[in-house]
Amino acid sequence: MTTMAQAIQSIVERAGYSLSSEDIKKKVEAAYPGKWRPTTLQAHLYACSVNNPKGYIHHPYATKFLYKNSDGTFEFYSEKKHGPNEWAPTEGEEDEGGAIELVEASISLERDIEEHLINNLHILEPGLTLVARQYNTEVGRIDILAEDKNGTRVIIELKVGGAKDSVIGQIARYVGWFAREDGQPPRSIIVASEFPEGVRYAATMIQGLTLLTYRVNFSFEQALLA
Repeated sequence: MTTMAQAIQSIVERAGYSLSSEDIKKKVEAAYPGKWRPTTLQAHLYACSVNNPKGYIHHPYATKFLYKNSDGTFEFYSEKKHGPNEWAPTEGEEDEGGAIELVEASISLERDIEEHLINNLHILEPGLTLVARQYNTEVGRIDILAEDKNGTRVIIELKVGGAKDSVIGQIARYVGWFAREDGQPPRSIIVASEFPEGVRYAATMIQGLTLLTYRVNFSFEQALLA
């Protein structure tokens, strides 16, 4: 008996390219008429997506084999292409009350910081200009791609909270890929709230890498009563 996940996996595998959710639902319906409701299929697409943090909370037992692209399409997750799975909870983390709110707050904060950086790249380094955000490469997606005043590419990766060891490998992949494509390595910047000693040691092995910490400042004002 074919499960919904197996049906989706088979459709995406046969296609061999990114598919929209509507395309996947139509193909599943054509192959298995009337077997599953479209809304259930839609929910399953998100449940099976590696880079959907909520999926690990709402659907912890669903097999994660899809990767959702920035344009809303889905494809098979590949660590080589998309980078290591940094969305899954680490071992020992518990799904306690408030976990959903914590994930949503983290995602919202990262988006807010990224938006602020894109509009104010000069605070990272004078002369930086934006090339693209969420830039796709064969080895993963870069948060922000910029150029410095000399025209050199600058990879900018943002991490909410402290940086982990995996971000060094992530940057190394991007640097290596651009070095092959352009014939010269790009510079890179990692932005995080803190860098553990081990990460700082590893960072010294990547030429042209800069580590920058951010601080979030809150301000409050009294709201007018209706």
